This record gives sequence, C-alpha cells and structure tokens, in this order.
Amino acid sequence: MKKKLLAMISLTLTASIALTGCIGNGGNQSSSTGGSAASDSAGGSDTAGDAADDSAGGSGDHLIGMVVNNGGQDPYQTAYYNTIKDKAKEMNINLQLLDPVGDATTQANQVQDLINMKCDAIIIWPVNSETGVASARAVQKAGIPCMTANTNVSADGEEFIKCYVGPSNVEEGKQTAEAMLENIGEDAKIVEITGPAGYSTSLERSQGMKEAIEGTNIEVLDSQTGEGNREKCQQVMENYLVKYGKGEIDAVYTFDDNAAYGAWNAIEAAGRQDDVKIFAAASGSYGTINYVKDGKIQATAMQSPHFDAESALEMAVKLADGEEPEEFYNYIDTPVATPDNADSLDLGEEW
Repeated sequence: MKKKLLAMISLTLTASIALTGCIGNGGNQSSSTGGSAASDSAGGSDTAGDAADDSAGGSGDHLIGMVVNNGGQDPYQTAYYNTIKDKAKEMNINLQLLDPVGDATTQANQVQDLINMKCDAIIIWPVNSETGVASARAVQKAGIPCMTANTNVSADGEEFIKCYVGPSNVEEGKQTAEAMLENIGEDAKIVEITGPAGYSTSLERSQGMKEAIEGTNIEVLDSQTGEGNREKCQQVMENYLVKYGKGEIDAVYTFDDNAAYGAWNAIEAAGRQDDVKIFAAASGSYGTINYVKDGKIQATAMQSPHFDAESALEMAVKLADGEEPEEFYNYIDTPVATPDNADSLDLGEEW
C-alpha cells in the first residue's frame, strides 16, 4: 500500500551539534573501519569533534538521529542528504546526521553513537541490509523508536523497526521491466547490471524484473554487479558487448540511472546504439528525463530524492512524538518515464 506522508510538524529551536572528522574516499566502500565518520548537524553550526562524545542537547523538543548510506556516492544520495538537512532547518528539528561513507562497520558504530546520545527516534539507511539488522535490534533494545529509510533491512530484522519509508524497489523493478517487455517483446535476450552485492535495493529491483518476465521467453544471458559505480558499470557493459556480438542481445537492464549512464557510454563508444536498448529500474536524478527524451534510456521509474528524504524525516518526528505509523510500508510514488510520455509526465514539485 502506497501512502504519502504529508504531515508538517513544527518544533522549537534547532540544536547546534558538532561535526565529526570525515573519513573514506567517497567510493562505494570506505577503507576505514573506525567509529568516526562524516556527520552533519542540520540547522546548527559545524565544529570538529568525535560523534560518540558530542553532546546533542539544545532547546528543541526532540533529537532525531540518522545514519545514511554514503552521502556523496551518487547524485541521488547527495540530493537526499542535502534535502533532509534543509527540511530539518525548515521544521526546526534537532537532527544528528551521520555518514559512514559506505562502510557497514562504521555505520554500526555510528548507530551506537546515536543510541548513546539518547535520540528520540533513529532512522537507518542501511549500508548492508543483513548487517543493518543488528543495528536495528540495538536501537529497539535501547527503547528508541527505529525506522528504515530508502533501503530496508532484511526481512528477519523488520521486527525491530516501526516502519519503512521510501520507494518500493520491487515495484520499481517490475514497472520498468513491464515497459521493457512492451518495447522489446517477450522473446528477447537481455543482460543485467545489478547494484552492490548484499544491498536490498539491488536485490529487490532485480526481483521485480524477474517477476515481470516470469512466464515469458525473455532470456537473461548474464547478470553482473556494477558495484554502484558508473565507471565499473561501463566496464561491465564493455565486457558484455565484447562477449555478445550485434544481434545477440536486445537490451540491458540496469540497477539505476547511474548504471544506465555507464552502460550508455560503453554502448555509444561501441556504436551499438541501435542494437542494445537500455532500461533503468529507477532513476533518482531529474536530469535523467533528458536521457529518456533522447531515447538513450527507454524506460525508468522516476524516484524523487527530495520527497523520499522529506517523507522519512516527517515520519521520524511522528515516532518521536509517540505516534504509531498507520502502515508498516510507506511507499512513495515512482511513475515510469518513457520517450512517449517524458514530455507530459507529471513529476510533481518534489524535484
């Protein structure tokens, strides 16, 4: 069930919380395994310090804590990170925002930091859906309402969270794959570029594609991870194009628009634009609509990072106020864009 979260809750003055030192190189996985990582105090001033030792008080009614995945990994995560900071300022919310730079161990340590700060609610965007279960369990054990955002923990960890807010990754994958079937038919051969291994968003979008093609004659010749990195996705696509000659594959189904960009670079360089079509399970950048209009991407579910972030924060404030969510899964809308509807598609004002 899809349910847009529209509540606007006004709190009092925003607290000023310290900024910890940044680690990692901005890649998909950080080489650091320590407990200190990039953090941001939304609505307050930034100073150097250690997140685990920061005093997060202030005059606000509530303290909301959040660990993101990797705030600078791609345009979507960057937009999400900046939006939730801006939304916290607008709503006068004390928000302690921590970024593990894609490292699961660092994220687990940061969740413990937020528990130690006695946050009134904690949001987890898990780096890894399996390892995120232990963090969710720890938050619940501490008596703090916990929710996941954008990416959920594994099914066995859902008992430790109040709700999930974000896209339905399975539905996005299914929507795009259904558009793919309409475009290339049910007897085509495709290859797949998935997201990071163990990342539930990647697994669920792939699941949605498989559900859509079930019962058809679509053949998935190969499936490899692009690790959430555009250059890596381009390399994977280059290898596919060497392995499968002209006429041997009809399309590539990618994890997201970032992977689609990498695939396009490889396809264009090889001169195979008329041979291999691109379908991106979901796109988090409004600029992707131009790729669709130009026919570089044939279909993709449009997912707004801004509405995604705002919805998560609004739900967290409700949890901090002691409210129980009406639904466990709170999905945002993700309309599918194709070259035929790109000019007329109503994407709302969330972008």
